[in-house]
Amino acid sequence: MTQLDVNSEIAKVVNDSPVTIFIWNSEKGWPVEFVSENVRQFGYSPDDFLPGKLKYEDIIHPDDIERVHKEVIGYSETHIDDFVQEYRILTASGELRCVDDRTIVRRDEDGTIKYYEGVILDISQRKHSEAIIDCRNQVLEALASGETLNEILTRLVRSTKRLIPEAIGFVMLLDKEKKHLVHAISPHLPDFYKKAIEGLPIGEGIGSCSTAAYTGKRVVIEDIMEHPYWKDLKEIAAQAGLRASCCEPIISSNNEVFGTFGIYFREPHKPTKEEDDILKANANLAAIAINNKRVLDTAIESEQKLKIILNNVNDQIYISELDGKTIAVNQAVVDTLGYSRHEMLSSYPSDIIPSKDVRRVSKLMKQIETDGRAIYETEAIHKDGRKIPLEVSARFTIYDGKKAILSVARDISERKRAERKRQLEEERLEALVKLNSMAGASLNEITDFAREEAVRLTESTLGYLAFMNADETALIMHSWSESAMKECDIKNKRFVYPIKTTGLWGEAVKQRRPIITNDYSHPSPMKKGYPEDHVELTRHMNIPIFDGDHIVAVAGVGNKAEEYNESDLRQLTLLMQGMWSLIQRKQIEDALKQYSDELKMANEELRSISKMKTEFIAERMELVYGPEHSESSILGDETIMVMDDQQAKAINSVLLNSERLKRLVNSLLYLSQEQAGKIEYTFSWVHVGKLISEALMHLILLIDEKGITLEVDVPDGLPPISSDKDKLTETLIILIDNAIKFTPEGGKIHIEVSAESDYLHLRITDTGPGIQKDLVPHIFQKFYQMEDAMSRMYQGLESGLYICKDIILAHKGDIWIESEKGKGTTFHIRLPIGIVEEIPHNLSDREMMK
Repeated sequence: MTQLDVNSEIAKVVNDSPVTIFIWNSEKGWPVEFVSENVRQFGYSPDDFLPGKLKYEDIIHPDDIERVHKEVIGYSETHIDDFVQEYRILTASGELRCVDDRTIVRRDEDGTIKYYEGVILDISQRKHSEAIIDCRNQVLEALASGETLNEILTRLVRSTKRLIPEAIGFVMLLDKEKKHLVHAISPHLPDFYKKAIEGLPIGEGIGSCSTAAYTGKRVVIEDIMEHPYWKDLKEIAAQAGLRASCCEPIISSNNEVFGTFGIYFREPHKPTKEEDDILKANANLAAIAINNKRVLDTAIESEQKLKIILNNVNDQIYISELDGKTIAVNQAVVDTLGYSRHEMLSSYPSDIIPSKDVRRVSKLMKQIETDGRAIYETEAIHKDGRKIPLEVSARFTIYDGKKAILSVARDISERKRAERKRQLEEERLEALVKLNSMAGASLNEITDFAREEAVRLTESTLGYLAFMNADETALIMHSWSESAMKECDIKNKRFVYPIKTTGLWGEAVKQRRPIITNDYSHPSPMKKGYPEDHVELTRHMNIPIFDGDHIVAVAGVGNKAEEYNESDLRQLTLLMQGMWSLIQRKQIEDALKQYSDELKMANEELRSISKMKTEFIAERMELVYGPEHSESSILGDETIMVMDDQQAKAINSVLLNSERLKRLVNSLLYLSQEQAGKIEYTFSWVHVGKLISEALMHLILLIDEKGITLEVDVPDGLPPISSDKDKLTETLIILIDNAIKFTPEGGKIHIEVSAESDYLHLRITDTGPGIQKDLVPHIFQKFYQMEDAMSRMYQGLESGLYICKDIILAHKGDIWIESEKGKGTTFHIRLPIGIVEEIPHNLSDREMMK
């Protein structure tokens, strides 16, 4: 074969291939200097661009032009001379196409851009839904298996019904003279209707299909009964129950009209974008089927060579013998995989693909020989050992007069990363849902699940969970991930980490924010190192877990293969906050159960004592004293007095546990309303003395019962405050009740109010045992820690002190405690004083006291 014959053959192959080659310069609008003949697949001819008629920018979708410009300029200015973009272009008919543009920047010796070479591949079909792709694959399989054209088109019509159940699909083909619609294909249309429309001449205004075939454009009729195109056909359409139609011309790549692909609806209807896409895709598939049958009948070899591309195309091109031996590759293979051309020639698939894929690819090679084509994914092994994911489109062909397999491979690394990201997001959502459903699990099961999922879903190799002590001065290590325990060789592990001396791991607490370290080996003043034999860290991320403004725990992960990012941070935060909420719920449930059980036991004890007492009295009256002795003399018996004492203690236990349970339930109801944003405040002017009086009315019996001396010092003439009367009264009841509870019998409670600048200062002082110093800063928290990381007290909720703080803050006031062990406790409240000018002049003192 001469060189001239080779060049002519290659040119023909390129021009018949799906890849269009553009060369444009960097002037405004990107004037085209060269375009391959197969630009006709977009409705253009090379003459449309040369010389300077259409610029390359003219065919880019207007919404994509700015982005394409920015990316081209960005790559060019950073001297990246080989890059890929995806964007939309407009065909000559105005249709949108998605293309993959692999661009090479050609420069002069001084670096000035001479021109751009673009290899444009239409990827619109790949953007269709999986259903459309499945339909396409079925049609291609039908073509390969030798089905008739009528069977393939019927298959397409049936697939349309599956994709759009409310639609009635059909195909109409043109006769040889291209003047009449002669063959209606649809298993869903009545026979009388198909006979009525077969033989219709094509022309504008003659129904939908005739117009579409004549104009070569889609025709949409939203209401057949109202549209002039159907004036002569609407009666037969009404008999068939058809009210709307959409017809797409079936057009070959060289703009030859074969017929139309259409859908009917039984109600007036405007097709959706999805329906438009399906219709267009099926019309294209019909065109492929028709064209394929024609091509197979006329020139098989021409169709077999469509995908052989010039050596400078950036897709990897392999030509191999039927046994897999490589006999030709293009430059992209050499550049992508790092092997020389000589090394690639005479190689086999087993030399460059993972061993796990060798058998599958070998079977595909044989399948291609019989079926004609195959599309599959695999990986190519770079000379340095890296694995590059590829999408391979392979087909049977004739090369140099011999049977061969042509494979076009495209690097899909970015797509794989995007797919993995989507999959990871789905797995993350599933993990949160599963965590939320673990209410019946133990605390260790909950924390173990959250920790291990944090490792897995951030693609880390290790993780840990530590809880804070009450005053946030130390991390108490709760657990390490299973992978970390396997790698770590330290036998005597340290479990408590003081924040002051802990390095990078403690920064999440010190700075009260997440800390990401993507280069752990890089020197940092925050790092204090880790013990010998500790698992080596390359990357690290940890977060503080908050309950309100209090840090309750720290969670960390490490050694992800890639850098940690905001997505990882968001997942770790959501997972750990979900864990903490579940732990809180679990602890609340345990507390309610504990109080309920204690109440049940106290009730049972009370019933038992009452029963014993009744039986004892009856027995004594009958057997010992006789009928002449009165019941009052028996009640003075020493045994009865002991029983009375036990009964009184049991009653007190019932009342105590009932009160504790009631307080916790009320607090939980408040907390639930607060989290749902349903706490509402209604403010009015009121004197604080009135609020104190109302609070004391609810508690005076308790005060009298314990013999407590009550001193109330509220000066006359104090200004009013703006408050929610009910909520502020409840706050005072809770605080005074706490004072009563901890004040011993015969003790004293002093309540005083004084005016200080723009505030009223209220003090409630008791002579109780006081509060230990280390608990004072945490007494208003919903939950605070007493001993270890997982043993928590519920004083904030059980005592209502958390609610008190919440209500005072809503009044723009302050609340705090002064207490010393053995010397009693003082609760302080500061509330802003109402501005006199804001009080209506006609509001009397009595009305303000209401």
